[in-house]
Amino acid sequence: MTTNSREETLRAWAIDAGRRLVRAGETLATRQTLSGPEHGNVAPWPGSDDLDFHGTLAAIWVWGRSHRLIADDRFALNVAAGWAFIESVWRRFIPSALGPTASDEAAYDCAMVLRAALADRAPRGTRDVAVLAETAARLLGVYLTDLEELGGREFRDPGFLVWNLADYARAVAERGLLAGARRFVDRALGMKAPGTFASEPVITDGLFDFSSTTATRVLAVLSTEGATPFVGAWLRERVAPAAPRALVSRSMDEHSWNACVAAALGRAFVASTDDVFFDTHQAILAELDHRSLGGALGRQPGFPPETASTFYYALAVDALVKL
Repeated sequence: MTTNSREETLRAWAIDAGRRLVRAGETLATRQTLSGPEHGNVAPWPGSDDLDFHGTLAAIWVWGRSHRLIADDRFALNVAAGWAFIESVWRRFIPSALGPTASDEAAYDCAMVLRAALADRAPRGTRDVAVLAETAARLLGVYLTDLEELGGREFRDPGFLVWNLADYARAVAERGLLAGARRFVDRALGMKAPGTFASEPVITDGLFDFSSTTATRVLAVLSTEGATPFVGAWLRERVAPAAPRALVSRSMDEHSWNACVAAALGRAFVASTDDVFFDTHQAILAELDHRSLGGALGRQPGFPPETASTFYYALAVDALVKL
């Protein structure tokens, strides 16, 4: 792909990505509660009435990101209600410290606060979104500094956590946070050649396996190091040979996991301009598109559209958009 054709492709993709995120956002909006004590909550799947902290943040990211791409704030009321819900249940989900007594999902919840804030940092409700994000970033920064168990998956995936922290730190020019994220990547992830994406272990004794740790490692390196020539060479020489050429069969969370992979491959293409990443991103996303319903996605074939899997699908769609 020549430089000119690549730029034209990415410009066209950004327009289409905005439209696709709107479709996903519309599906998520139908599940948001807009009255009563759970005002603003986005249920994790159709028919559920569970309070979903990180799911609501995922929806806020989809709504906010679609607004940024197409300059149509049709989800403004949904976003405001979502943040109001996050504020109302904050103490229930976010502890004062991410210590041993915190839930297994607390660090992931903090990371999702940062992801949502990246798409929508406007003042909302009684507190500024920036205040919530600053609190989550501080907690997550301390947690990663002290983290010794580096092999976590799903909600405990350290690559996902540091990727979100680094993206946030870079966006708000917090050099201290970014330096801490970089130190963590150097210590925990490194830049050796990863194993193949398809060889990742599968969780057999848990409920979830939605996060590709190989993919989030790539995203973490890109966020902490930036799109430098050195990182581009690392992607071309060490990551491209490990990339799957098609959707990878998984016994659990197949759609979410593959969407996570596609998100990393798309970002890798933007950073490296290596066509291998574009082709693999397109191959996986085409199959996910085929399996989607109304612009949203369930975690596995036959599952109805769910908030979490739709979020990862939206990340994959958004991955070719230049930030």
